Amino acid sequence: MAIEVKCRAKVNLFLRVLGRRQDGYHEVETIYHSIELHDILRLKVQKSDITLVCDHPLVPTDETNLASKAARRMLEGYRYGVRMMLEKRIPIAAGLGGGSADAAGALVGINKLYRMGLSLQDLEEHASALGADVKFMVRGGCAVGRGRGEDLDFLEPLNGIPVLLVVPDLAVSTKWAYASLKMGLTRPKANLTMLADTLRGGKIGQLKDLLYNDFESVVFERYPIVAQIRHKLLESGACASLMSGSGPVVFGVFLEEGDARRASKELASHGNRVIETAFATKGVTA
Repeated sequence: MAIEVKCRAKVNLFLRVLGRRQDGYHEVETIYHSIELHDILRLKVQKSDITLVCDHPLVPTDETNLASKAARRMLEGYRYGVRMMLEKRIPIAAGLGGGSADAAGALVGINKLYRMGLSLQDLEEHASALGADVKFMVRGGCAVGRGRGEDLDFLEPLNGIPVLLVVPDLAVSTKWAYASLKMGLTRPKANLTMLADTLRGGKIGQLKDLLYNDFESVVFERYPIVAQIRHKLLESGACASLMSGSGPVVFGVFLEEGDARRASKELASHGNRVIETAFATKGVTA
């Protein structure tokens, strides 16, 4: 028996780091939103062991991979194993949560493959132990995240709204990004509640001045190309644009599909890697 799972990426519409917690994690306020861009995870029952193969050379396939950790957690006490084949479409180390999406896909997929009958709440409990983003990825859609990001308050998602991703040819270390934040300094005012209310009302055209990411200041300073990409997206017709997570991917939100397509061609003509996608209502589907 084998099944196929879609593991969708996310963008952060809002991301503020409030400080470091006693457990070593950071306290954050964020708004996650799923996008249609996804990895494909194919799972097959095998007699023993957990194996993972991937078509991307930079993705680890040993026990350090988050999807492998998820599989080990789910199959603890089982005498059978699982073979997982990962087709990587989400850019890695890009602020889009690809590793977390794959882990969520492993949880959902193994639950279905072995007919375990675990509830959504059970899967989210497993996900929380793997990482804050993983819990959101299981259900997906749109949610306010607090604490480590795993205290979730779900909102009505923006279904099908066009989104462009521009992927710079560079990698940003999440560890470096957190270490570089100047926590004691006065930072720009940003209102999570106002953004959440705007999303609840579906007022896409009002997003421009409400999207916010603490990491933009440090990433833009070190990698000016990322700031230039955000400016280019707005110049090309995006109604709102922001860097996602700790970067370096920048996304643009568009009111019309035609506008997004024209902007995509224009940005690609200047040598940018552009991915056309849209906001999604689900995280993982199997």
